[in-house]
Amino acid sequence: VILVSIAAGDYSIDDYKAVGNSRNFTGKVVLVSGSSSGIGEGIVKLFSLLGASVVVTGRKAADISKVAKECLELSPKKLKPLEVVGDLTKSADVNNLIEATIKTYGKLDVLVNNAGIRKPANITQPDILQIWDQTEAINMRAIIELTHLAVPHLDKTNGSIIDISAVNAYAPIKYDLAYSVSKAALEMSTKILALELAPKGIRVNNVSPGVIQDRDKVSPEQQMAIGVTPLAQLGQPLDVAKAVVFLASTDAQFITGASIIVDGGVVFNAGVANIIDRPT
Repeated sequence: VILVSIAAGDYSIDDYKAVGNSRNFTGKVVLVSGSSSGIGEGIVKLFSLLGASVVVTGRKAADISKVAKECLELSPKKLKPLEVVGDLTKSADVNNLIEATIKTYGKLDVLVNNAGIRKPANITQPDILQIWDQTEAINMRAIIELTHLAVPHLDKTNGSIIDISAVNAYAPIKYDLAYSVSKAALEMSTKILALELAPKGIRVNNVSPGVIQDRDKVSPEQQMAIGVTPLAQLGQPLDVAKAVVFLASTDAQFITGASIIVDGGVVFNAGVANIIDRPT
């Protein structure tokens, strides 16, 4: 093994100046799955604000339209987002999502695999396997299929993939079997694909949110989480979005296979949830 070091002096001053423009995504095309609400909405809005052409997608046309309108207002050049309605558990819809993106924009620079579901369940309840299959279909299979179709296009742009996982991948939480396993699997998928796609110049990274307030009303579970979060607050979709934007930017050009935890430190106390007998 030969290690090659590069002295700091080998970089021009322009390389340092470029950092000041690293959050400018003008001319970039960004697809965020599950972007019609919640964390995905926060991500797609921030990319719009930073100049990207974005794809807003989800299952409900009305929600997509609302977010797309807000993206348009945030866009410095008033770029109209592409709106795509679809169910990612259906291969035809996944194909349509990629095809519509390429037909509209001609390329793809960033794929954010955000869509996912969480359905707490007890191992003894009758529908546990149904919940398992539904969770894995969205939280893993759909991501693999979408990534599979996106890679040929990302190959042409030296693009980037960011998977949205969760701190559940690191801490066992009772009643969250299907969800936590899917997120742990996604963490490994990120690392494996980072290795596979590195020769193509495609970076693959991961953001693992903690407890995020993605609705106006704070739930009892979220209220409990505030008390065990070292920073004593809930995260916001924008907190996750800023981490995603960093990983998609040139500032992260030497980062692949990494996971950024955005959780206010709650992962260190996540086990507290196991003393709460949550309804299933």
